[in-house]
Amino acid sequence: MQDNLERLNRRAFLKLGTSGLVVAGATDLFPPLLAEQPETRSAPARTATLRSPSLEVIFDTADGLPFEYRLLKSGVRFKGEALGAALKVRLCRREPWGFAQVSTKPKSSNISKHGADFDFTAMYASNTAAVDFTLRYTIENRCVRVTLEKVRERDGFELISLSMPSLVSVGESDADAWLAHGDSGGDVVALREAKTGQLGLNSFWGEINGILPVIMAGHSGAICVQETTAFMDGTLLSVTGEAPNRWANLGTTKAFRVDGGGCYNMNLGRGAPRSCGNKLTPNLIVEQKSACRLDFLEPDAGAGALNWIDGAKFVRARMPEIPNHFYDDKFIYGIRTDEPTFPQPSATFEHCEEMIRAIHALTDGSPQLVHLWGWQFRGKDTGYPAVNVVDERIGGYDGMMRLMEQSKPLNATVSLSDNYDDAYRSSPAWNEEMIARKPDGDLWKSRAWTGEASYIQGLAKYMEGPGPERVRYTCERYKLPGTIHVDVLSYFAIRNDWDLKHPASGIRNLRAGRYRILDEFKNHGVDVTSEGLRYPYIGKISMCWYAGGPSPCPFGGKPVPMLALIYRKSAVWGRAGNHATLPLLLMMFYGEAQHSIYNGDVPIENMLDSFYLAMVPWFRLHLLNIEGFERAQDQTTTILEGSGNQVAIDWGKKSYSVTLDGAEVARDNSTFCPLGRDRIAMYSIVDGPLTATLPAGWDARSVTAKALFTDHTEPVKFHLDGRRVTVQMQSRRPVMIHRS
Repeated sequence: MQDNLERLNRRAFLKLGTSGLVVAGATDLFPPLLAEQPETRSAPARTATLRSPSLEVIFDTADGLPFEYRLLKSGVRFKGEALGAALKVRLCRREPWGFAQVSTKPKSSNISKHGADFDFTAMYASNTAAVDFTLRYTIENRCVRVTLEKVRERDGFELISLSMPSLVSVGESDADAWLAHGDSGGDVVALREAKTGQLGLNSFWGEINGILPVIMAGHSGAICVQETTAFMDGTLLSVTGEAPNRWANLGTTKAFRVDGGGCYNMNLGRGAPRSCGNKLTPNLIVEQKSACRLDFLEPDAGAGALNWIDGAKFVRARMPEIPNHFYDDKFIYGIRTDEPTFPQPSATFEHCEEMIRAIHALTDGSPQLVHLWGWQFRGKDTGYPAVNVVDERIGGYDGMMRLMEQSKPLNATVSLSDNYDDAYRSSPAWNEEMIARKPDGDLWKSRAWTGEASYIQGLAKYMEGPGPERVRYTCERYKLPGTIHVDVLSYFAIRNDWDLKHPASGIRNLRAGRYRILDEFKNHGVDVTSEGLRYPYIGKISMCWYAGGPSPCPFGGKPVPMLALIYRKSAVWGRAGNHATLPLLLMMFYGEAQHSIYNGDVPIENMLDSFYLAMVPWFRLHLLNIEGFERAQDQTTTILEGSGNQVAIDWGKKSYSVTLDGAEVARDNSTFCPLGRDRIAMYSIVDGPLTATLPAGWDARSVTAKALFTDHTEPVKFHLDGRRVTVQMQSRRPVMIHRS
C-alpha cells in the first residue's frame, strides 16, 4: 500500500483551519493563482447574453468570460470574472524549446439560443500565432457547461492549458456570503471570516482535485456549485482581497496537454528530487475533453436560504449507484503474511485460519472479507508482475487453496491483494518495455517498499500486452471467490507515462490500463477493490481502502462531511491506519469503515475493537444518506435519512453518540447496536452495565443473550425494563443478544 499522504492525526484535526496547506516545490509547475490580478473590473462596454427559462448569463465579449449570472426567479445575481484578469494560456514552442504564459482575448464570437462560442488565437509573441481554440458555454435550465473545443495547434506550437481562476465570484458585500469545497472531506466558511488563500495543491497532481472536485459559493440564499468533470482539469478556489472587500472565486484550469516542461513528484519518498522535463519530453495529449459545470440553485418562494448541504444533495442526486453491494456487511481486513525483511513469516496460512476462526467465533459468525498481503514469492512487494509463485514460507499454493476452502464454512471470503503498478527486476516476468518513463526519459524507478526497488508500469501498454493473460491466470489459478484487491490501482487514478515509444497521458492510462483491469476481472466474474477513493472511480469501484483527509482548510473553514454526503451510496470506504487506537470520531464524522492490515501477532482485542466499535455501527450508518448537519461550537450533529437517526460528536470532550430509529446504539467506546434483523451486538472496553433498546417487532419474552469466546459461548443474565435490556459487561468480552 502506498503512503497515505492525506493522513492527519486527531489532534491536528481539532486544529483544522489554523494554517494553509503548503506543497514544497509545487510552484515550479503550478504558479500562484493570486499573482498579478487587479482588484476589480469595470462593467463591459459590449455584452452578449445567454438565456434559459431560469438563468441569464451576461458575457463580456472583449474577454470571452462571464460577467454576471442572473437567477430569474429570485433575482439573485452572481458575479462572473470579477478581478479584471484576461484569459491566461500556457503554450509550448518546440524549436527552440520553451514555454510561455500569455494573455489572450477572443477574435470573434457566435451566440446561439443555447450556447456561446468565443474563438481565440493565442500568440506566442506579439506577431506569432501559436494556437487556435474555442471556449464554449452551453446553458440548460440553471446549468452552464464550459468546454474547450476546436483546438488547432500551429506548426511548432502546442497548447498546454488555460487558466480560468474566476468563472464565478461572490463578494463580501453580498448578503451572507460563504464558500465551501470537498477537498479532504469538506470545509465551509463565511466569507467575512475567510482567510486570503487558495485551495491547496496535491503533491502529485497539482491543481487536480482527484477525490471530490466540487466547490461552492453562495449568498442571499442562493448557491453556485462547480463540479470539474474532466479528470485532469484543475479545480480552483480562492479568496482574494482584504476585508471588507474579499472575493471568493470559483474557477478551473482547462488542460489540453500534460506540461512537459514541469517538475513532478514521482512518489520517490520524502526529500527526493522532482523529475523535470527537457526538450525531448512530449507534452502528452490529455485525451479527454476539458469540461466543468456550474449549477445555480435558488430557494423556493417562502423557503429558507440554501446552504452547502443543498448544493451537496444536488450533486449527490447525479452520482452513480454503487456497482456492487457485496461489501455492505463485511468485516474487511488484511493479513500481512510475509515480507523479505521478516526473519520469519508474520502469519502462515494455518495461522491465518486460526485468526479467521477466532473472529468467526467472537463475532457470532458475521461475514468477513480477508485479503492476504504478501502471499507471493518472498512476501509483500516481491515478484511483480509475476504472480505464479506462492510463498513457501507461509504454506505454498496448496496451503493457500486449503485456507480459502476451509474459510467458506466460517462465513469468510479469503482473497488476494495484488498490484499491477509495481514491477521488480528480479521477477521472472520482468519486461523493461512495460515500464513507464519519467519526464526526463529515464525508467520510472520507484521506491524499495520491502527491500528491492520497484519500477512503475505503464498500464496502458501493459494491458495492451501481457496484462489480460495475467488477469486470466490469476482468476483461474487461484480460483478467486468473486473479489480481489488490486492495490494502488485507484490511488494513482491519474498517472502519466512519458515513454517516447508508447506515450500515455493519465487519461489513456486510466481508460486503456486501469479501467481495462476492472473489465478483464469482471469478464471472469471477479469484482475489484482498491486503495484510495478517487473521483474517476465513482461508479467503477465499489470499495476503496480509505478516502484520505482531513487537511487544514486554507481559508480557515470548519470541516463538514461533504464527501460522505455526496458519495454515501456510490461507494464504501474505510480509514487505514493504526488499528490499536481507532480514530472513532473521525470515522463517525466521515462515514468510514475500519480497514486495517493486521500482522499475525495482533492482539485479538484490537480486531474486536475494530469490528464492534467501528464496523457494527457502520453497517447501519453507511446505508443512510446524510440529510442535515449542524454545528454549535465544539459539537456537531449529522442528521441521517429516516426517523431518529443521527451522529452527535463533542470534539472538545472527544465524545460521540450514535442514534438509530430514535434509540442510542453506540457511545464512547461502547456499542449496543442491532446487527442485522435478529441480533444486538453488545461491546465495551470497560467493565460495567450496558443498555440496549429492543427493536420494534421483537418479543421481549423470547430474547436470549450469550457471551462469545473463541471456543464456546456462555449464557448471560440480563435485566429487562420494558424494551430496554441491560447486560453487565466485561471489558472487551462481546455479548450477542438474540431475538429468539
